[in-house]
Amino acid sequence: MRSLLILFALLLTTHASWAFAHSNNDVVTMYNGDRITGEIKGLANGDLKINPSYAPVIALELQDIASIDSNYNYEILTENNERLYGNISSTEKKGALQFTSIDSDKVIPLLEITEIRPIEESFAERLQYTLGANFNFEPDLQTYKIEGTVTYASKRGQTSARANILRSDYRTQTENGDYEDDYSQTSGLVRLENERWSNFRDDWYRSFSGQYDYNDQLNNFGRISLGSGLGRYFIDSAGMRLRALVGLQGISERSKIETDPETGQVLQPPSCPGDLSDLGDDNCASTLVKDTAYSAEGFLTGSFMMYSLTNADLDINITSSVYPSLTEDDRLRAHLEAAVKWEAVSDLSIKLSLNSDYDSGKENEGELDSIPRKKWDYSILLGLEWAP
Repeated sequence: MRSLLILFALLLTTHASWAFAHSNNDVVTMYNGDRITGEIKGLANGDLKINPSYAPVIALELQDIASIDSNYNYEILTENNERLYGNISSTEKKGALQFTSIDSDKVIPLLEITEIRPIEESFAERLQYTLGANFNFEPDLQTYKIEGTVTYASKRGQTSARANILRSDYRTQTENGDYEDDYSQTSGLVRLENERWSNFRDDWYRSFSGQYDYNDQLNNFGRISLGSGLGRYFIDSAGMRLRALVGLQGISERSKIETDPETGQVLQPPSCPGDLSDLGDDNCASTLVKDTAYSAEGFLTGSFMMYSLTNADLDINITSSVYPSLTEDDRLRAHLEAAVKWEAVSDLSIKLSLNSDYDSGKENEGELDSIPRKKWDYSILLGLEWAP
């Protein structure tokens, strides 16, 4: 997991040295009369980012913009789920832009646009990334989480990669008042996903994904998932986005089971009560080994995003997934991610996040239910996120 995070850092560093921007001749005019000349980086979450030649990247609130003028080509996504590719320029009507392509020529109100993305020519220019860090230090608990995302955008879709690792170290207080290490919990994931927009409906897309995740508290010592699904945007307006994805995936997962050291048979009931750390120690007559199982499951994922179009710069993101097993009776997994972000300074946000995982367990009680284990694990963290 550590090497994967290092790879993310190398990718981001390489991107920063590779990037070659288009000319700094784009012009954004504000309602108050200000004119900013530079390179338009794109529009997302109600903020238009432009990089003047004389200053760092500036984020402009969409409702404050009167006109945009550029000689560059862009991909535009509207609240009606239209995906347009062409040139944008100013128009006599304030709060709107003139869109021109081979097939279309029309005026679009700015507040009907949810995304503007430059159609870049080089690989590096199509990359977007974020880095985040969360820490919690208390006398009896130390928790940290490091996460990162990289997104590669193309004309007909996008490919994204993300990774995170979460570790919690629990400590106990001794008789003399000092604290000593007790036990640790670790979880993490690496996910790669490709989304392709439909050729027939702009609000539909196909998804192909692969993921590796790990959570020792849920007796998950390595799960590989490969899946495919079909998704749709139900709401995609300025300030709000709601979409859902449904599909199938195959999984390979490793869990720990308790066996008799002489016969190799799975023990039930367990000979060593307590949590997973108790099994296999000198006081137990059993051995703890890792077992690999294969199964298939469906998945249903819903994502909701809401962002402020005012100077508050508040973003809310909620993603929830359920995974009913198709090969194991009564097994159900679920995952929830929720985050609230406030932009403290340009490109740097304060982030409050909740992550939760649930696993009802395998149907074969002899393999898994013989070990005392948790079904639910969660974390609540406060940290920083950098999104240049």
